[in-house]
Amino acid sequence: MLSVVRVHLPSEIPIVGCEITPYVLLRLPNGAISTEDVPETAAVDGHFMRYRWYRIQSDRKVAICSVHPMEQATIQCLGCLKSKIPAAKSYHCSAKCFSDAWQHHKVLHERASSALNENGAEEEELFGRFGSGSSGILSSGSGSMSNLGQSPGVNNGPVPLYPSGSDKSSGETWFEVGRSQTYTPTADDIGHVLRFECAAVDTEKKVPAGPPTSIMTSRVIPAPTPTPRRLIQVNGDVLGHLDMDSQSSSFGTFTVLSYNILADAYATSDAYSYCPTWALSWTYRRQNLMREIIGYHADIICLQEVQLNHFEDFFAPEFDKHGYQALYKKRTTEVYAGVPHAIDGCATFFRRDRFSHVKKYEVEFNKAAQSLTDAIIPPAQKRVALNRLIKDNIALIAVLEAKFGNQGTENPGKRQLLCVANTHVNVHQDLKDVKLWEVFKHF
Repeated sequence: MLSVVRVHLPSEIPIVGCEITPYVLLRLPNGAISTEDVPETAAVDGHFMRYRWYRIQSDRKVAICSVHPMEQATIQCLGCLKSKIPAAKSYHCSAKCFSDAWQHHKVLHERASSALNENGAEEEELFGRFGSGSSGILSSGSGSMSNLGQSPGVNNGPVPLYPSGSDKSSGETWFEVGRSQTYTPTADDIGHVLRFECAAVDTEKKVPAGPPTSIMTSRVIPAPTPTPRRLIQVNGDVLGHLDMDSQSSSFGTFTVLSYNILADAYATSDAYSYCPTWALSWTYRRQNLMREIIGYHADIICLQEVQLNHFEDFFAPEFDKHGYQALYKKRTTEVYAGVPHAIDGCATFFRRDRFSHVKKYEVEFNKAAQSLTDAIIPPAQKRVALNRLIKDNIALIAVLEAKFGNQGTENPGKRQLLCVANTHVNVHQDLKDVKLWEVFKHF
């Protein structure tokens, strides 16, 4: 019979606006283990998986620190309230916490005041898509239907507007907020614990075949306010007339951005012990990466350490919405053997209104290393040379044709071709010769 083996959360701390996708391990009737969902439309042996999300509310009012989400707030910045900044961002757990964040508060107040005076719609861009609409007072137990509203654009499945259950001894009430395997926390969830339940259900009787498997999260926290860009002042007219805040418009000029986004497979707590687990979670990082990268308005974007599944499921469709065409080349060896989606590689995006794709070249340095050793390395030294040169790195080379004008050139009717090379060379400090060789192979 279909049954649940294990349920695991990628991060214990949910963040408003960041989708939660629990890892659910299933045992199929034939004994095989699977991570694939079993919906009612594709039931297995007369059973399918049913999912439920609940928000646990209590009668006790709670406010959490905007800096240290695991701590209860004791101080509130009235300047934030006056500036109409979401109240959840105004709480602090101590006087020192508030003092340390004061300069950041001043920047928020100034930007909020400017935004309100010039264009109220800019608030969304300044303070986050999901920051508004919350009182910031994390009260519970009212049972009002207004508390169950979903944020615009967030689809957590059909949700009944009634309490799913209550524990009168503890003053807790469970509200059903989602009916799919994934759930995106809303502003109404801030300060509350979420519970995920899954169970195998009989197709005919529509009742669980056994007790549900459940897991609890920590309290939901608001998405941190994006840190303002800190630009370095450059003396003289080094940047010329380049406008970083608008799209390139000058004939013959264009902008290029290169960004190593850190593959999720490498973003571990062991490697980044100073970073909270929720900040390492992919669903949190991906929306920040996308917001920042799109904000640069680059004509050509070169990303490194892009996992194959993240390219296919997220980056390619998201950049397409912003007018970019995508190219991708995965590395030659999987990060974890037998896990195709864990492969990372290089992705190049270019604006369709500025360039057209002419040709793509893919360079695999492993093959180049093999050819090099076969040609010039004595047989006795081949193994040592290959061990040093083979690092599974690749390069993605794209030939693009500019669509913008070439007025002022000697040949105004001639095609303007551009070669863009995107690679992630070996990072180890003891392999500087390998880095140099990999760069050389581009040319």
